[in-house]
Amino acid sequence: MFKSNKTKKLSLGIVGGGPGSWIGHVHRISSRFDDQYEIVAGVFSRNVKISTKFGKSIGISPDRCYSNYKEMAEKESKRKDGINVVSIMTPPSSHQIIAEKFISKNVNIISDKPFAGNLEQAKKLFKSIKKNKKIKYALTHNYSAYPMVRQAKILVERGKIGKVKMINVEYVQDWSDGSSINSRNAKKKLKWKLDKNIVGSSAVLNEIGSHAYHLAMYISGLKGTNVFADIKQISPKIKMDDNAQVMINFTNGAKGMFWTSVMSRGGVYGLRIRVYGDKGSLEWVQNDPGYLKLNPSKGAVKLLERGFHNADFSKNFSRIKFGHPEGYLDAFANIYKEFAQSLKSKKNKRYFYPDEDEGFETAKFINACKVSSKSKKWVKIK
Repeated sequence: MFKSNKTKKLSLGIVGGGPGSWIGHVHRISSRFDDQYEIVAGVFSRNVKISTKFGKSIGISPDRCYSNYKEMAEKESKRKDGINVVSIMTPPSSHQIIAEKFISKNVNIISDKPFAGNLEQAKKLFKSIKKNKKIKYALTHNYSAYPMVRQAKILVERGKIGKVKMINVEYVQDWSDGSSINSRNAKKKLKWKLDKNIVGSSAVLNEIGSHAYHLAMYISGLKGTNVFADIKQISPKIKMDDNAQVMINFTNGAKGMFWTSVMSRGGVYGLRIRVYGDKGSLEWVQNDPGYLKLNPSKGAVKLLERGFHNADFSKNFSRIKFGHPEGYLDAFANIYKEFAQSLKSKKNKRYFYPDEDEGFETAKFINACKVSSKSKKWVKIK
């Protein structure tokens, strides 16, 4: 485990995110935003030559460009200068097995979402994390790290909208690029997302639905208790989940409406959440992330701007002055920065990055949705 040193950079290893990976590019940039990490090792492809070539291209020594994650975990754990943290950015079903290998070597984890491919994997991973007191775990549900999302969370905690009564959250995309998906073009357009052994229990819920549900929990401070879900597949021949509409009961009695889709024509990253309390409501839209709408039940609507006047808490997670756009990469970087701070500090401070508890809750939610949709009944989240 990393020994506390506030000035020393954390040694970061990477699994996945190789040539052509957009999310790998995002993670690498975000990890370097605040000079808290140095990327020193990685495995970037199943092909050893490709992995080594790519690793060398980003400045990694050839002897630390590995052929697979097992080799990387074994060799790095034996080095005096071995990695302190590993970032995992592979498809969902591999998250658990890769994370557990590094956990067994006392390496801290930053994992891309979802927590695991299915509930069975999630239970195993959750148990492994809790069992090892020498490591910490962060999950990059990056939307939770936008300054105005954290402002919303604090406003709810402070009772600004009263007791939460209703939550409406949606996340829609268009993976088809505006085309009809059929048996001829499905593999070309959707690739590994068609394979349940890779994508996990549900493509739409694991890939973007997990973000939406996590955001609802994160801002409201509530967990779901029961769901009634209707999940649709592309077609009888193409058995990939592409749309999910879910009614949710939350712990305090609040009601929720959840919608996620990856086949919404013209859907351009439509992540939106509205939280209603008995004193007012909050609304945040990811396409306009610097603003949070606060609607009191009585009085004028307030449009809060990131880092400005009545949104003071958001300044803690902002890098540039208000009036200038800030967003996706910054949100990832907030998680990397906070995780580094948590590893370096011995203080009992509150951190806001998503962890294994939140990851496990999303896995339970997804499993309950699958069971509910199949049985056409209300199902308890457990």
